[in-house]
Amino acid sequence: MKPPRLSPRPVAVALVAGAILAVPAASFGRDAGTRATANTVVVAQSVDPTTMDPQNQRETTTFNVLIHFYDPLVLRNTKNPKKFDGILATKWRSLSPTKTQFTLRKGVKYDDGSAFDAANVKYNIDRVLGKLPGQKTPPLINFQFTDFKGATVVNPTTVIIQTKSPDPLLLARLSSLLMIPTGSVTKDPNALAAKPNGTGPYTLVTWDRNNQVVMKAKPNYFRGAPRITNVIFKDMPDDASRLAALQAGSVDLISNLPPANVSQVNSSGQAAARSVPSARITSVWLNTLDTPQLKKPAVRQALNYAVDVNTIIKKVMNGYALRTATIVPPYFFGYSKSVKPFGYNPDKAKRLLKQAGFPNGFSMKMMVPAGRYLLGEQIAQAVSGYLGKVGVKMKVDIVDFGVFAKATQTRKIPASFFAGWGESFFSPIDEAQVAILCGTKGFSWYCNKSVDKLINSAATTINQAKQDATIVKMQRAILKDPPFIYLFAYKDIYGVSKRLNWTPRTDETIYMDEASLKG
Repeated sequence: MKPPRLSPRPVAVALVAGAILAVPAASFGRDAGTRATANTVVVAQSVDPTTMDPQNQRETTTFNVLIHFYDPLVLRNTKNPKKFDGILATKWRSLSPTKTQFTLRKGVKYDDGSAFDAANVKYNIDRVLGKLPGQKTPPLINFQFTDFKGATVVNPTTVIIQTKSPDPLLLARLSSLLMIPTGSVTKDPNALAAKPNGTGPYTLVTWDRNNQVVMKAKPNYFRGAPRITNVIFKDMPDDASRLAALQAGSVDLISNLPPANVSQVNSSGQAAARSVPSARITSVWLNTLDTPQLKKPAVRQALNYAVDVNTIIKKVMNGYALRTATIVPPYFFGYSKSVKPFGYNPDKAKRLLKQAGFPNGFSMKMMVPAGRYLLGEQIAQAVSGYLGKVGVKMKVDIVDFGVFAKATQTRKIPASFFAGWGESFFSPIDEAQVAILCGTKGFSWYCNKSVDKLINSAATTINQAKQDATIVKMQRAILKDPPFIYLFAYKDIYGVSKRLNWTPRTDETIYMDEASLKG
């Protein structure tokens, strides 16, 4: 494989963000609303990071912060998301269907001065597999690595990673594994929760919880010093607050720009709206394991027939979304036009409910994280309204994202919740393994053994045509026995300062290292 470029860096090749403030990075206080040095930028996300430990999180918003402090072995290519560039690895080659050898970059150091090497890679693999003495497997990330067998050190710059079976998503999985220092969590598994210690392009200055993360560029970063020196990630759950900050010039990029505000941003003279097809697929998760009414496939089919998704896309999303039949948009592996979505048919929904023993419907609750997903609350209310028309009384419970994250991570959820799964692998296999495959861990509240067989087959098939055919079969199976109310793929919309060189990425990664300012 071709190693990545070092420097100079091309302009606008990764999803990044920026803004101007009025004081140096080290003195940023709680209010970052005033302008500052020309080499300071701010990105406003809807939620704060949940941790600084990169292997104890599964949220894109948290990953977007941590990718600045830590590096993976490989990173998805900006222009072609189905290819990968080496970061801590310079090249790799397959030794067998289950063994891949990586050559590592020399001379890379962590913030504390410790060396990155092959033993360090083994330490990270051992951690996610639960092989460190006295350590438990990190529950929020190990689902991506259940097929990993281990890592073998050949020499300080060469390591072999072995899987139990052929894994077509090996590089994609490794792109999400940010490397922590050897020994960093051996004594204390929570050692990195508040203070990162990585090889990445930035170091942490301050983390003001539920407000902002301030970071400063490393002048000696091994891929070349970032061109933006000071970076702030602001926590702004409210859409209106993010929009006002962008138009005031105190923030240079906002995520989750509401579609209704696109023309307002474009005419502001301060910023412009940019959109890109998203790898985030929205659904209503259904707790089929613990909710009696949802145990029957006919009921879940009825819920799908009851919701007019096309109208939600038109009225709520202003067209900035793409209807999906299941969890596979056209730009994912395994997509087929032959897999058709549920049509809007409330009469059929009522008939199915009656046949299932619920002629008068029933009541259920849907949990929704406040501010996390673009128009999430409005989407949930629209779904609730449609379900009410067929007799299913859906109470929408809007909660803080921290509450939502804890509830889903500890598996203490109500009958359903609204979420958008960010599938950075551009394949439905990862979501299927974590959110559909039978189990009592992860984010699956569903079990169908025949579906499991299809998922496991797709996950071990290297031949792309055969894998795609298996994914099509899986989709047809989960239409007959749906784990979700299927909705749509977002079209991600960002508000971007006119002073920032930036190109959005379909995988949502906000990576400031490759950004630059104009002029």
